[in-house]
Amino acid sequence: MRTMVVPATGALALLLAGSVAEAKVTERKFISGGTVRLELAAGEYEIVASKDDRIRVSWPDRGKDADVTLRIDVTASRATVRTETPWKDGPTIRIELPRRTNMIVRLTAGDLKIEGIEGSKDVSARAGDVIISVGPRDQYRYVKASVTVGDLTSDAFDVNKDGLFRSFEWTGKGQYELRAHLMAGDLKLDR
Repeated sequence: MRTMVVPATGALALLLAGSVAEAKVTERKFISGGTVRLELAAGEYEIVASKDDRIRVSWPDRGKDADVTLRIDVTASRATVRTETPWKDGPTIRIELPRRTNMIVRLTAGDLKIEGIEGSKDVSARAGDVIISVGPRDQYRYVKASVTVGDLTSDAFDVNKDGLFRSFEWTGKGQYELRAHLMAGDLKLDR
């Protein structure tokens, strides 16, 4: 019995290893402290701080059915990242930006998670779940967040609201602004 389990386990490991797709990666050099505009087609996105001063976009290569069209334009301290994704069952796209980056994000629909980015953020999405790790709240001078239909929660700003037409504003003495709007879904501002 034992000899049958080992080959089956080995075959399963080889099968799984063969099915792991390589990632497609595109990157551009970009200055820390600049502004990036992200125009994102429907999908699942993770925006994180990069380990260097580069914009890096990656997703698993799942063949033609999950093709992503990507364009990154960089001019001095401004950049634009545009994606076009399959209408259905698109891949999770990881976008790395320099840790200090101001960002403008426009997502048609889907899930979005932003973490590790220090700077002003202007985020809007039509539908989905949005989670933004905002860091210490004393780095912001102005915060405005709203959800038309769904939940609005923020442990960083002591807010927990659900239902229709939920919003809040907050002012402080920091240097950054945070604006987030979601039409339908859950918006969460974490520390």
